[in-house]
Amino acid sequence: MKPEKIEIMPYGLAISFQLTPKDYNRKIKQGNQLEVKKILVAMAGPVTNIIIIVLALQFNFNVFEGLMILYANLLLILFNLLPIYPLDGGRMIKGILHIYFGKRKAEKYINCISFVTLMLVTFASSIVIYMVHNIAIFLMVLVLWGIFIKEDRLYEKRNKIYELVKY
Repeated sequence: MKPEKIEIMPYGLAISFQLTPKDYNRKIKQGNQLEVKKILVAMAGPVTNIIIIVLALQFNFNVFEGLMILYANLLLILFNLLPIYPLDGGRMIKGILHIYFGKRKAEKYINCISFVTLMLVTFASSIVIYMVHNIAIFLMVLVLWGIFIKEDRLYEKRNKIYELVKY
């Protein structure tokens, strides 16, 4: 980008840039290509689990070993595909939202989607914990809440920066 105008004011410096639609479109296209790459990287985890399942079915494991490999990888796929940022599912949705709505709205939407998903997971896991009496599910939900709270704080900090830059 080429500087068009530089203004020195009592409260700071303002620079206007000369930006043609062609340059602007090229930057958007490059940003979208980066988001597609991020989506593909996020898909690598679940795809790897699927490959492990397929390979495990090809080998002659005894029934117990085969079921354990299948069970563990299915749980990892389900866990990673939850639309909670920064899990793989949340990263994929955030990337898609970023392409269609821009960075700021994508962050806002993925934060809301993460919260709603986490509430639903907490409700469903409460029922499962009551019926199955499995502490591991409770610990998993605690970890998810910890991840969400950390990301929510980061989102709030970024949002404050956006508001400061806006004015």
